[in-house]
Amino acid sequence: MGVLKGLRTRTRSTGDGHTSRIDPSKPLWYRRYRGAAYLSTLAALVWTVIIVLPFAPMSYLPPIIVGGGPGVWFVLAYVLFIVVGLGGFGALSAFLTTVELHENRTIDSRTMWPALALLSVGLVGSSLLLAVAGAIGGYASTHPLSTSTSIDSLLSPYVYPITALVLLAVAGAALAVLSMVRARWPQS
Repeated sequence: MGVLKGLRTRTRSTGDGHTSRIDPSKPLWYRRYRGAAYLSTLAALVWTVIIVLPFAPMSYLPPIIVGGGPGVWFVLAYVLFIVVGLGGFGALSAFLTTVELHENRTIDSRTMWPALALLSVGLVGSSLLLAVAGAIGGYASTHPLSTSTSIDSLLSPYVYPITALVLLAVAGAALAVLSMVRARWPQS
């Protein structure tokens, strides 16, 4: 509430000699994306703890990662989640702060909600599928009788769903950027 109270009284220069007041009733998209960045950070922290726990079944993960092959899928999912989740949502939040607060432009909620949903579903879904595929393939590779063909057959069903989810995330990010570019300038 203190933040909203501060926003009610805060003004800024528009650059043309005028000042504008921040309207606390106007949706501020940077908060939503910053919230997604915070949730992604929390999830990444939990994921990190799960990877390094020395207790079964988590104790199987470090040898899978070290073994390479499908374990790389697992690590890629982890890095993807951190980079896109924390970095991507954080960067979009910073851009939205600039557009909404500093430029005082209005972003269309009809495009930002789908953008947030597509980006979130694509990020979480592709990261989870990559992690699951990497863990399953990595665990299978630890068995002495497994072959690369059998491991490939375990991984191949995940390729197209992961691709589709990554494309959803890309579409969400593109829609968010398009919404920022098309944001309406304040009426004089």
